[in-house]
Amino acid sequence: MELFIKQDLLKLLPLLDALILDVDGVILDVSRSYREVICDVVQHYAVHKLGLSDTARLLEPEEIEGFKAASGFNSDWDLTLAAVALIAAKKAISQAAGTAAIREQEPSWAEFTETLRRRQNPLIAAGLDTAEKTVLEMLTPSQRRDFALSWDKGFVVQLCQEMYGGEEACHSLYGFAPQYLHGEGYYKRERVLLDKAMLPPVPVGLLTGRSHSETRLAMRFARLEKEIPPENWVTEDDRVRKPDGRTLLLCQEKMKFKNALYVGDTPDDWRTVENYRDTKGSGRARVWGAIVLSGPGGATSRRAFLEAGTEIIAPDVNTLLEYLKHTLRRR
Repeated sequence: MELFIKQDLLKLLPLLDALILDVDGVILDVSRSYREVICDVVQHYAVHKLGLSDTARLLEPEEIEGFKAASGFNSDWDLTLAAVALIAAKKAISQAAGTAAIREQEPSWAEFTETLRRRQNPLIAAGLDTAEKTVLEMLTPSQRRDFALSWDKGFVVQLCQEMYGGEEACHSLYGFAPQYLHGEGYYKRERVLLDKAMLPPVPVGLLTGRSHSETRLAMRFARLEKEIPPENWVTEDDRVRKPDGRTLLLCQEKMKFKNALYVGDTPDDWRTVENYRDTKGSGRARVWGAIVLSGPGGATSRRAFLEAGTEIIAPDVNTLLEYLKHTLRRR
């Protein structure tokens, strides 16, 4: 698969004075960490909190792509909450006893996420709010009462954090010791994608949905602590989320660039670039957008990104970095 760059960008890329990277799907392969946390927490919650018998897998990793395409689910904990909300709503409606019956019950994940996509505001990160409203509209008043009692948002997030951090890292990441899950943290399943020898000779920053502590763990694991210093990070702790264009505005305020490239792997990453251009204050710096296809969607997403107008599409981050390094060395 070839590197795609829009023709009018070829003469502008030598002007780059900053590179901004997403973490998940760009620096690290998280298909066996965050993605599996989402699926396993949904299953655990359904069995241990909702009391369903474990007769079938409720959510598969590939079905998560529907949420990512719907927009507003940059936070994997919000995505998990939305998935659990649908399961809890289905149970309130049908009083099903097992996970197989819940999975077969309408709407399917594809139908649910397509509804979210149609209703989503692409300018803001409101995926969970949209999911909650959609779920509540499915329920009668009495079913809503059952749903409210069964959808424990704090417990869902705690399960996510305990499963991701595990016995070793939960306290350092989230400030508490695991209470319900005591196995090895799923973060240990992550794999480094980025070859730091390929980084071009410009300052590098991060724009990520991870918390600051999760980002610190990722940079330590990827051995990029020196190359990407914390003062160049925009994380969940900065209280503005992709696809809100103000995330890139905050990157500019921290890094003081004039021409930057943001590299992500999801539709919301490209939407963030588009939204930045409509954000007050964006005139002081240009930001272009690149998408790498090393995420779970892979090459099958290429056509959708082309149709969306994405300026650069690369098969993987290192192919893009090698091109940028060669381009910037020639200027």
